Amino acid sequence: MERKFLARVAAAMASMFDRFLRLGEGDQTAAEADRIRAIRLSVLATSTPWMMVANLCNATLTIFAFHGSPSASAVYVICGLILAIVLYTSLSWWRHRTRGARERASLRGTIRTVIYAAILSSLWAALDVVAYHSADETQRMVLIALTVGMAGGGGFALATIPPASIVFCGTVAIGAAIALSRDPSMVGAYLFILYLVFAAIIVRSSLAVCRSLTERVRAKIAADEQRDVINLLLNDFEENAADWLWGVDSDFNLERASVRFYDQLQVPEGMVLGRPITTIMPFSSVGVDGLDCRDNFTSSLQSRQSFRDQDICVELGGELAIWSLTAKAIYDEQGNFKGYRGVGRDVTASRESRLRIEHMARHDPLTEVGNRVLLSEDFERAVSRYERFGDPFSVLLLDLDRFKQINDNFGHTGGDELLRTVASILSQLRGEADTLARIGGDEFAILHASGDDPQSAASLASRIIEKFARPLNLRCGSAHVGVSIGIACAPIDGTDPDQLMRNADLALYRAKTDGRNRYRFFDSSLDAAARRRNLIEQELAIAIAEESLSINYQPLVDAQSRRVVCAEALLRWKHPTLGSVSPAEFIPIAEESGQIGAIGSWVLRKACADAIRWPDDIRIAVNLSSRQFLSPGLLPLVETALKQNALPAHRLELEVTESLLMETNIGVEETLASLTKLGLRIALDDFGTGFSSLSYLRRYRFDKLKIDQSFISDLETNSDSRAIVESVIRLARDLGMSVAAEGVETKGQFELLRQMGCGEIQGFLAGRPMPIDQFEDYLRQNSTSVQRLYA
Repeated sequence: MERKFLARVAAAMASMFDRFLRLGEGDQTAAEADRIRAIRLSVLATSTPWMMVANLCNATLTIFAFHGSPSASAVYVICGLILAIVLYTSLSWWRHRTRGARERASLRGTIRTVIYAAILSSLWAALDVVAYHSADETQRMVLIALTVGMAGGGGFALATIPPASIVFCGTVAIGAAIALSRDPSMVGAYLFILYLVFAAIIVRSSLAVCRSLTERVRAKIAADEQRDVINLLLNDFEENAADWLWGVDSDFNLERASVRFYDQLQVPEGMVLGRPITTIMPFSSVGVDGLDCRDNFTSSLQSRQSFRDQDICVELGGELAIWSLTAKAIYDEQGNFKGYRGVGRDVTASRESRLRIEHMARHDPLTEVGNRVLLSEDFERAVSRYERFGDPFSVLLLDLDRFKQINDNFGHTGGDELLRTVASILSQLRGEADTLARIGGDEFAILHASGDDPQSAASLASRIIEKFARPLNLRCGSAHVGVSIGIACAPIDGTDPDQLMRNADLALYRAKTDGRNRYRFFDSSLDAAARRRNLIEQELAIAIAEESLSINYQPLVDAQSRRVVCAEALLRWKHPTLGSVSPAEFIPIAEESGQIGAIGSWVLRKACADAIRWPDDIRIAVNLSSRQFLSPGLLPLVETALKQNALPAHRLELEVTESLLMETNIGVEETLASLTKLGLRIALDDFGTGFSSLSYLRRYRFDKLKIDQSFISDLETNSDSRAIVESVIRLARDLGMSVAAEGVETKGQFELLRQMGCGEIQGFLAGRPMPIDQFEDYLRQNSTSVQRLYA
């Protein structure tokens, strides 16, 4: 308990001491206090010599005054110590007199000053204590004068450091109090009271001086900062500006000019003063804005009217420069022309900067070809030429194929190099009158002056495609990149720039849809298709929100027992005005717009909810899109759908396509493994239509292969198809997988597949896709086997 009390007392005393040391700094920030403290200490340092002179004189006077006094020995010792401090302080000040003032000072500087003030004031206080009692009247007058003088002088000298001033005055006051307390007369008490009043005034004045100094220092700091800014601006102006003053008489002879004018001309004043200014100016033969500079300037002078910002081209030391001249015509009271007074400046740098800024505003910084701004401006010029002269033009919109793959393989550095290489090649292939611009990540546009024949644009597109069909050699390796091109021609496809760009974009979309690495012209059918696509996208969003989509189920039948073993969930959409919209039309739109995720989630939940009402030996098969499969929320979605509907995991079958497996993403393998751990089945849909199918079978584990219907349709007539199907069935059997054949429509196909050992069949022969109520009736009617499969 006692330790805690002592600790609190010590903490309180430390806090009080810190506040005492920071007197005069109450409203200052830490950074501001350090700067102001440094200035206050530097002010104190400038008065150090005068303080030492005062201490030296007072100590010497005291020695002489107390010669022969009973307390002379003690006085000599104290004065000797004072003189030693004076000598040490003076030598220290002399050594450091040339040192620059510090910009910042810590609290340690204040502490050292307080300690110094305490030591020096203690010596003067000790002088009162040891000498006042035994001193005669004269010596007492000397001590009183010294005490008051040193207290006042020291207090004011230390006024910029209030703690030091208070310590100095307070210590001297304590010495005076002790000395006067030994004098029983009332005079001593009056003197002490007067000294206390005097000391209080000194301390109060010290704090006022400190506040005043702080305000001045703050004002000085603000002024210094403002001056620094002004100096910076002035220095920048001096370094970069090129202004000068000039004046001519009524005959246009140079009367006066600033020094900078002669510096610009690189000639002495005496060689040009008094000569006609038109002969002084080093005009270049190169004009400005198509005008002869000498003639234009002479005409302006002869007009005897003020002019402003007239640019002239001059030649100095073999280099061209642009000067801008402004002048005011001077007339006397009688209206007689007296000459010009003007200002000139070198605007070469600003012109170059303006040109650079204009270039940067209109060009892509990576490829140095134009950007959308330049394309838009040249579009307006092309439209203007067409309206005035009937000159047709076309726009080619280019999109690089496989750019993302190259960017992923070679990194962004390789991608940037590829874009620069592509821009360079396109610059070489385009015509001189054409505008090339980069308008997106890997999208370029060419505004082509196509002449009288749109085939000119087709010829340019063919050359571009042919050029990019060959590999491009980059520093990081060889890149195989193709290009798809959409073309819109004016005036055939419109003359409005936005409309032409939109039409070219539609043609580009068709080129990419048709297989990439080709070009397509815009036609009206593309516009109709685009409008229908936008309509479907909008209506599909509403259908998802209102859950107006539906699911049909198509049975999968065991080829040997002819029993229904599975049903595939197939999405259907019947729109109130568009009618039945084919999945082949709206599913790709949903994938591109990102709506496929919400659709897939709804299908999975709905299919599981329907399947729980079926016999336990019938599975439900649901297709997964690539976007949904790669989504991190797939696994929780599947788990939730199974749990909410109490559907055993082995009754759920998820179908993936080979296009998904082409993703070189480690997440594909991890997702397949996680789904398998849940106990559900994974089927590879449309087997044989993708690439490297056998490598997928070795890398990934599947429960079922679904043979694409393209191999089944001619199974009865094509021996190659029979051989392929038979090989796939045998391969699946050896790998422990079941096989399902899609698109079985005839009994002949069914019998062949059954004989080959195919596990399941799916197609119109077994049953068409049906709504849920019809499918459940179908299950009841074919509970033991599907009768239509019997011959």
